[in-house]
Amino acid sequence: MKSTVLRIAFGILLLPTVISCSSEQTIDRPIGLTPTAGHASPQQVQAVYRPDLFPEQVKLPFSESVGEPLEEGGPSASAHLVRSFALPDSQAEVRIYSDAGAASSLTAYLKGAKSEWKLGPLPAGGENPDQTWFNPLPFISGEASGVSIEVPFGSIGSQNGLLVYNKQTDSWQVADFQGHRAVPLDLDGDGVPEWVGNQTDWVPPAVEIHRWVPERERFESTVVQMDASLFPDADNHTPSYSSLFAEEGTYFMEIGNDAFYAFFTYDQGVLKQYRPADTRDRVDEMQRARGKH
Repeated sequence: MKSTVLRIAFGILLLPTVISCSSEQTIDRPIGLTPTAGHASPQQVQAVYRPDLFPEQVKLPFSESVGEPLEEGGPSASAHLVRSFALPDSQAEVRIYSDAGAASSLTAYLKGAKSEWKLGPLPAGGENPDQTWFNPLPFISGEASGVSIEVPFGSIGSQNGLLVYNKQTDSWQVADFQGHRAVPLDLDGDGVPEWVGNQTDWVPPAVEIHRWVPERERFESTVVQMDASLFPDADNHTPSYSSLFAEEGTYFMEIGNDAFYAFFTYDQGVLKQYRPADTRDRVDEMQRARGKH
């Protein structure tokens, strides 16, 4: 009997330790990002600047930017039209309606030449005519027209996004940045902005880039998480993180892993190695400033 009591007491003493160890192994990861195996944090030891392990330039793989699928149909007969935004050089419009009996409940619809689609709910305040929610994209022309959305929208509550209407097919494309926010930045100075999500809170951090491809009349995107096929000469040290910085008017990315890193600029879908005078590990510095080490 005495030995049984001792075993129970010993087990109770160990329980907080077991719970503590289990909680330390749980890492919150963002939806849509596949972490690199074995990298609980971007850098657990001090990495070394090794540009010789990385190529001078490499072409990024892009695929079509997509969003949540649209639901075909228009507003109810009792819904009230609050405001509309016409896309340039087309018959397309973004229309905002308030639901009957709920003035603060707003829904956006996309109207084409002969079609109508539900974009989804919008936040209250759309009745304010001075509030700019939609901005035309003048670099989109020909059969396509484009507009950026600067407010949360849709069923998943996207922070902002992009709409493209094709006049010939009477169809829409929606890029919702997977629910997080991206900002327009002209990374390569060609006069056409890219929409960039610099996800510094992700584990590991990552840069997401959306660009307009005129020959395909669509936005395409990539996440700058390098793999071995893009860095064949990196001695099997596959890069696992990327982060965007702006210094002295230059946008550049630090790309690396626990052991090595280098810097790159972006030029129309191609990463080109960049050698700043100051080669300190900025990602490690950023993580330490946030108390993550």
